[in-house]
Amino acid sequence: MNCIERTGKPPLVLFVHGYCQSCAYWVPTVDRIAQQGGHGIAVDLPGFADSANLPGPYTMEAFADGLVGLLDARKIDRAVIVGGSMGGVVAQQFALRHPDRVERLLLVATGAYSADPKAALAKAESLSGSPWDEAAVRPIVQGFFHTPPSTTRISELLAIAGMASLQVAIEAARSNAATNTLARLSQIKVPTLIIQGRHDRARTVAHGEEMQTAITGARLEVLENSGHTPQLEEPDAFHALALPFLIPGL
Repeated sequence: MNCIERTGKPPLVLFVHGYCQSCAYWVPTVDRIAQQGGHGIAVDLPGFADSANLPGPYTMEAFADGLVGLLDARKIDRAVIVGGSMGGVVAQQFALRHPDRVERLLLVATGAYSADPKAALAKAESLSGSPWDEAAVRPIVQGFFHTPPSTTRISELLAIAGMASLQVAIEAARSNAATNTLARLSQIKVPTLIIQGRHDRARTVAHGEEMQTAITGARLEVLENSGHTPQLEEPDAFHALALPFLIPGL
């Protein structure tokens, strides 16, 4: 799968993007890790952005297993896993399915389940009868932010969203809507940091609190001026929390 990589000292920090996003949402964080001498990779999941032509299945479990293949190809046994939004669901699946491959876990703007699974499934099904165009992806992209970025930046993110295949848009939405990891999160034993945006309408602070309760020793931080993409909306505050956790000692 396509990725952006900055080499440096271990451990590898592996970043997983959300629905209709790409590695571009994590490149600023990868660059900050590299500036401190760390090793970071941000991927385009199969079906999205520059990995749009890769085959499925486009499920949370298959995405997680595919990331293991990426580590295997680099002969890396363990990594720090970071996931935002849907990527946070993938990260949870990674930690649950491959616990021996995870060193630390950062969950951003995510939750253990969809707030309204029936509505999310209905929305996924509705995509099959509609054009997959800018009008379809615009409300998705706009929903990522509490304070909208510039028109130019929104145009860039709309183009990224539109690169996703319609098949992955439907299948990933179905899988994300149907996933509920809450009862299994107690199995996660690695250090875990959860960062939520106060104004996130999709994955709320309450979702973060539930994950914090379920994962022994997990820490929850809330960024007060962010929506669904705190790493982009409050980058300095986000990285002040995230970088010491991701690469302690560097």
